[in-house]
Amino acid sequence: MLGNLKLSYKGILMVSVLLLMELGFVGALAVLLSETEQSALKEEHTKKVVGVTNRVLGLIYDAGNSGNKFIYNQMPEESRRFHEAVGALSPELKQLKSLCKDNPDYLKRVQIIESNVFNTLQLVNGAVRLTEAGKHQEALLYDQRTTKEYRKGKTATLNEIRSFMDDQEKIVADSPADRAKMRDLEEKLLLVGVGLNIVLVIAIALLFTRGITTRLGIMVANTQRLAKNEKLNPQLTGNDEIAMLDRSFHQMAADLKELEEVKQQFVAMVSHDLRTPLTSVKGFLELLAGGVYGDLNETGEHRAGLAQRNITRLISLINDLLDYEKLQSGKFSLDCREIDVASPINRSIDALRFFAEKEEVALETQEVDLKAYADEERLVQVLVNLISNSVKFSPKGGKVTITAVKKDNFVEFNVIDQGRGVPKNMQEAIFERFKQVKTTDATEKGGTGLGLPICKALVECHYGRIGVDSEEGKGSRFWFTIPVTKPVEELAVIAGGPATATR
Repeated sequence: MLGNLKLSYKGILMVSVLLLMELGFVGALAVLLSETEQSALKEEHTKKVVGVTNRVLGLIYDAGNSGNKFIYNQMPEESRRFHEAVGALSPELKQLKSLCKDNPDYLKRVQIIESNVFNTLQLVNGAVRLTEAGKHQEALLYDQRTTKEYRKGKTATLNEIRSFMDDQEKIVADSPADRAKMRDLEEKLLLVGVGLNIVLVIAIALLFTRGITTRLGIMVANTQRLAKNEKLNPQLTGNDEIAMLDRSFHQMAADLKELEEVKQQFVAMVSHDLRTPLTSVKGFLELLAGGVYGDLNETGEHRAGLAQRNITRLISLINDLLDYEKLQSGKFSLDCREIDVASPINRSIDALRFFAEKEEVALETQEVDLKAYADEERLVQVLVNLISNSVKFSPKGGKVTITAVKKDNFVEFNVIDQGRGVPKNMQEAIFERFKQVKTTDATEKGGTGLGLPICKALVECHYGRIGVDSEEGKGSRFWFTIPVTKPVEELAVIAGGPATATR
C-alpha cells in the first residue's frame, strides 16, 4: 500500500505520525500538569478554609468566655468583647460557606456548625442581656437553667468543627504527597515519551529510508548490469517516483538494446556491403591511374587520383568505425606479452617516414632500452595514429619527437610536435568520437574524428592512460602510459580502470 504513495506523500505521512505522537505526548503531559496545578490550588483553598474555620473557632471561644465573665463579673469590657465576637462570626461563617459552595458535603456541615453556634450563643446572649438590664440574679438563674443545654450545644459545635478541621488538615497534609506523585508521573511520562519518540523516529526513518535506499540500490545495480550488458532486475512495483524512474530506466534499456541491434546491423552492413565494393573500386582506380587501361590525360589523372584518395579516406573511416565498435562492444582482443619498447617506436617511424618526408617534417627519436607488457601491434596502431596527427598539424620544416621514459610501474610514451597546439577547452574533448579542434580538419587534413578515441580505448585496454599537454601556437605533447609488467588489480585501478577487451 505504501508503495503506491509518492515520496512526498510518504514524507507527509511520516511527519503526521510523528506529529500525532508529539500531540498525544503533550496532551498527556498537559493533563498531568493541570492535575498538579489543581492539587496546588486545592491545597491553597483548603488552607483558606482552615484559616477561616480557626477564626470561627476562636470567635466562639471569645464569645463564650467573655459572655460568661460578664454574667458573673458584670464588667462592661467583657460585654463589649462578647458582642464584637458575636458580630464577627456572621461574616466569617458567610465567607466559610462561600469557600465551601462547590462542595455540597462541606457546605452542609458548615451550615450545621453555623446553626449550632448561633443556637448555643443565643443561650449566652439571653443571660448577657438580663445582666445588661440590671437583672443580675435573674441572669444567674437563667444561666444555671441553660448550662446543660449550652454545654451540649457547645460540645456538638466543637466536635463538628474539629471533624471538619480534621478533614481539611488531612487534605493539606496529603497535598505534598499527591503533588510528589504527580511529579513522579510527569518524570516517568517524560522518560517514556522521549524514549518512545526516539524509537518511533528511528523506526519510521529506517522504514522510510530502507524503502528508498533498497529500491535505489536495485536501480544502481541495474545501471551496472546495463554497463556489463547483463539482464536487468525485475521492474519495481508501485507508483512512486522511484518506481516511475525504474520503469523509464527499463524502457531506456530496451531502447538502447534495440539501438544496439540497429548499430550492429549497420556495422555488419558497412563491413560486408560497403568495404568490399569500395576495396574493389580502389583497386580499379589504382590500375586506372597506373595506365593499365591506357594513358589518361592530365585532367583524367587528376580526377582519378582525387577519387582514389577519397576512396582511401572512406575505407579508412570504415575501418576506424569497425575498430571502435569492436572496442566498445568488448569483442576486441589483445595479445599482450613482454616487448621491447624500441620495437613499436621504430616500426611506427618506418611506417610514416615517407608520409613525413612528403609533409617536410622530420621524425626524431632517442635510443630506448625499456620493457613493457603490451600487444605490440596495437601499440604500433596507437603510435602511428598519434605520430601521423602530429605530422599533419606540424609546419613545413618542423619536427616530431618520439620518446619513452619509465615512470613508476609504467612506460610513458611521448609524441611531441611543433604544431598549432590544442586549446585548453578541447584537450579532453578530442578523445571523444567525431570531435576535432576545427570543423574543417576533416576535409583539410583528412581526419575521421575516430583516431584519438580509438587510441584512448586501446590504451585503456592495456590499463593505461592517455592525454595531451598543449599551449596554442607552441605545439603539443601527446602522452600515454603502458604497464611494465602484467597488471594486477591495484595497478588497474591506479591506471584508469578495467579493460573493455578480452586478453
